[in-house]
Amino acid sequence: MAVHGRCLCEGVRFEVDADPMLMGTCHCTRCQRRSGGAGMTAVAYPLGSLTYLQGEDLISVYEIEPGSSRRFCSRCGTPLPGAAEKFHIVQVGLLEEDPGMRPQFHMMVDFKAAWDEIHDDLPQFGEYPPME
Repeated sequence: MAVHGRCLCEGVRFEVDADPMLMGTCHCTRCQRRSGGAGMTAVAYPLGSLTYLQGEDLISVYEIEPGSSRRFCSRCGTPLPGAAEKFHIVQVGLLEEDPGMRPQFHMMVDFKAAWDEIHDDLPQFGEYPPME
């Protein structure tokens, strides 16, 4: 199932041509700052399944520390998909279609903001969930 995504200014557009692997909400301080909210919900897709359709020249990279960087649109500042060891990480707010999956867990809850209250029964992990 292909899904499409874009940034706020529509300068960067992409397509993901694979089924989602997992979806979760991260409550770490980096995701709080990137989103301006309680955290960020993202879906993981297999590496190689994401293709940029336009705007690659608008993508800027911020290196947080060696080996850790974040991508964003240089025009509107929208956070853009990244890649981990085995998958692409796509913020669900960027997608134009339903990814066909719902959040499965909360991670990094040991770092959530004091005002952030989780009101669902999804599993919660202090740091990272087990990735098999």
